[in-house]
Amino acid sequence: MPSPAVYRSPRGLASATTALFALHGAAAAGSAAVLLAQYAAGGDSSATTDWLATVVGSMEYLLFLGSAAVFLPWMYRVRVNAEVIYPHGQQYARVLAVVSWFIPFAGIWFPWRIANDVWRASAPAGEHGVPQPVPARVVHVWWVSLMLSWLLFFLGTESLGSEAALHYADSRREALGILAAGELLTLAATVSGLLMVRRLTAMQEAHAARARAAWAPPATA
Repeated sequence: MPSPAVYRSPRGLASATTALFALHGAAAAGSAAVLLAQYAAGGDSSATTDWLATVVGSMEYLLFLGSAAVFLPWMYRVRVNAEVIYPHGQQYARVLAVVSWFIPFAGIWFPWRIANDVWRASAPAGEHGVPQPVPARVVHVWWVSLMLSWLLFFLGTESLGSEAALHYADSRREALGILAAGELLTLAATVSGLLMVRRLTAMQEAHAARARAAWAPPATA
C-alpha cells in the first residue's frame, strides 16, 4: 500500500521548472530561427548555420533534460498533494505520474490524464468540499503541442537523414520546414507548460493556506 498522502509545497520545484521551461523555450525559438533561415535559403546551408544549428540544438537538448529532471518530481509532488486536497479524484497510482512517461504507448495518454485529474482536484473547493470546475485549457494546449512537437521532430529527423534529402535541395528544405514547425510547437509547449505549472502550484498553495488558517490557534488577547 502507498504511504499516507502528506502535503508538501511544490513551490520550489515549480520555480525551478518554470525557469528551465523558459530557457528551453528560448533555445527552441533560437533553433527554429536557424532552421527557418536554412529553409529560406532553399535548403542550402553554410558552415556558420550548420555550426549554429549544432550549438543551439545541443543547448536545447540539455535544457530539455534539465526541465524533465525537475518537472517529473514536481508532477509527482502535486499528484500526492491532490490526494490530500481531494482524495476521491485520482484514477491512477501516484507512481504513474513519473513512470507512465517511459511506458510505450501509455506515455501518449496517461500523463495527460493524470495532469487533468490533479488539476480538477486542485481547483477551488465548492459546496461540501467538491472542487469547482476550472477550465483546463492550458493543460490541453500543453499536451497537444508537446505531442505534436515530438511527432514533427521524429518525422523531420527521419526526412533530413533520408537519401532524398542528401541529394535534393527541395527534400532537404521540406525536412527543415518540418523541424522548424516542431521547434515552434516546442516553444508553445514550454510556454503553456510554464503557465500550467504556475497555475496548478498556486491553486494547491491556496488550499494549503486555507488549511493552515483553519488549524491555526486563535489569537490570545
